[in-house]
Amino acid sequence: MEPGPAPGGGRTTPGSARAGRRRLGAVDPSGDGLDGRADWLVELGRAPIRLTPDNVSVAMSIRWLGGMIVRGTFDDVRGTIHVPGDGRPAAVTVEVAADSVRTGISLRDRHLRGPVFLDAARHPVITFRGGDVMRWPTHIAVPGSLTIRGVTRTEELRCMREESSEWRALVGDVTLSRRAYGVGVPRGLRRLDPLFVVIGDDVRVSIRVTL
Repeated sequence: MEPGPAPGGGRTTPGSARAGRRRLGAVDPSGDGLDGRADWLVELGRAPIRLTPDNVSVAMSIRWLGGMIVRGTFDDVRGTIHVPGDGRPAAVTVEVAADSVRTGISLRDRHLRGPVFLDAARHPVITFRGGDVMRWPTHIAVPGSLTIRGVTRTEELRCMREESSEWRALVGDVTLSRRAYGVGVPRGLRRLDPLFVVIGDDVRVSIRVTL
């Protein structure tokens, strides 16, 4: 990830980008009503959808040594999604236990939970809170506040629907700057440690909710 602006600045810039989208549930000025691609989410949102480890998963990936990709998951994820669709504001809350990170290598997992990376002992929960759901012709955008290690920034989930004859899911993706949140940013002489030099900055995070 590329270093971002100061905490709270976020990587997405509101304004002109919002001109092509509308709040989910808003009346279409063309008179066509809701985009059919969004109707299903409004219907589901009439009652809050509770997120638990049984129906939601969070995966991440980051480049290492320039070409290799390290992948991991968070096993303890909870929250709610509520999109009333009647003019009331939407609410999306996702809480991730920082110490539930798993990459398949226990030593690396301990490093990620440690004070230089996620610092799970002092900041046990990674939180995303969104109060707006915007619909584009091709996807649903959920801007919100993401807090990692006590640093809060504005990020935007890009969400799409996936389905088969037997299941349907909502998948959200976002790319974060780990350095902007102070993750894996050592101090003092540790900044010269080659371990940190070879870690990429862009972290891609994917959230999948089975409905």
